[in-house]
Amino acid sequence: MSMYTLKFPEDGNGPAKDVRFEASDPGAALTFAAQEKPRRRAELWQGSRKLCAIRQTLGEVWRIDRQ
Repeated sequence: MSMYTLKFPEDGNGPAKDVRFEASDPGAALTFAAQEKPRRRAELWQGSRKLCAIRQTLGEVWRIDRQ
C-alpha cells in the first residue's frame, strides 16, 4: 500500500483541500475525486512525486493528464 494525496485548488466549485489516502494503486483516486462537485480539478501525488492531473469532463468521464 502507498500513500497518495489528491490536491484540489480553490476554484468556483469548492475550496482548496488535500485528500490523503492509502491504496494499492493510484486508480483509487477516482473514487475520492468522484465525491467532489463536477468539473473539479486535482493533482494526484504519491509522496513528493506528482503523478498526474485529473478532472471530470462529462458525467462519469475523467480526463487524466500525465505529468
